Amino acid sequence: MFKKISKSIKAHASKSMGPSVRQVIPSAIGNIDPFVFLDHFGPVEKKPRGQGVPPHPHAGIATITYLFTGSNRHQDSKGHDAVVQAGDIAWMQAGRGIVHAEGMNENRTEPETVQGLQFWISLPAKDKFIEPVFYHHVSAQFPEFKLGEATVKVLSGVLLGYQSPVKSLSPAYIYEFKIPKNQSIEIPIKEGDTAGLYVVNGHLNIENQSLLPTTITSFSVEGDSIQVDSIEETHFMLFGGTPLNEPIVGYASYVMNSEEQIRRVMMDYQMGKMGTVQI
Repeated sequence: MFKKISKSIKAHASKSMGPSVRQVIPSAIGNIDPFVFLDHFGPVEKKPRGQGVPPHPHAGIATITYLFTGSNRHQDSKGHDAVVQAGDIAWMQAGRGIVHAEGMNENRTEPETVQGLQFWISLPAKDKFIEPVFYHHVSAQFPEFKLGEATVKVLSGVLLGYQSPVKSLSPAYIYEFKIPKNQSIEIPIKEGDTAGLYVVNGHLNIENQSLLPTTITSFSVEGDSIQVDSIEETHFMLFGGTPLNEPIVGYASYVMNSEEQIRRVMMDYQMGKMGTVQI
């Protein structure tokens, strides 16, 4: 049985961050448990002496940055310093709290066009206060395979026996699809799991609904597959997982299970317990 569309809506440019950022979750469609945040940034040109996002804290989540084009420097208060290239993933399990900076002091000599996604996944209640860790997975580490005429890259989770190297504490999957024009595929998604589909570019048809670029679509947890028909050559992301079904209390860049926990991590940050980033 196919999963049914619950809601489909176009994500618009951010009012606070400008036209180069589209706020997809929760602004456009709400949470897709365990995912609590998704921004689509770019394409935007980075200047040789341009600055990125200065140091800021996170807690209670895993942040995932995935680039379609360009590169981005990751630095954090645990001493990690990595340049993430197109096709790579920067996976940071913030846990009890970590400070990071993005794209700062990259010392580039030429302009560069950058485009990608940043997801936040809520950590399970039992893992909200784990020690923070960071993983940089390069593009070649992720399995790619053909589903019909579509090319699939498994960024998190497992699909048809292809397993991502990412060790997610939350039961989550992220798949990237590139499908030619006039093709039809059926994608298996476990009964009971959530599913969100985001069109990066191109044109899809699902249940006789037209899905155009920057459209986010959520699906019912009932059903065990999604039928996708491509009207044009299309690049899309499919993500979701087993719902945590836990309270979500968000404040700024923290996502916890209670107001008390939010106060605790805010105090930890103010007291310097999350460390600092040397930029």
